[in-house]
Amino acid sequence: MKKHSTLIYLVNSFQAEEAAQNRADDVIGNQLTVMEFEPSERSIENILNFARSYEVLETESVGYAEMNLN
Repeated sequence: MKKHSTLIYLVNSFQAEEAAQNRADDVIGNQLTVMEFEPSERSIENILNFARSYEVLETESVGYAEMNLN
């Protein structure tokens, strides 16, 4: 019968988890750095217009109130 040490099990588990995390980080990093498309100018303008008209105020009675000013 083969005997396994708890320490060896923990080291192997840690190394496997670290390797999986590194692979996941590489995939995520590659996806974030490669842009396959660009948003249109109109989309950017719509987002910026919304950001200009959006406001959040803190009130005493209800906490935070969100407003979209037209």
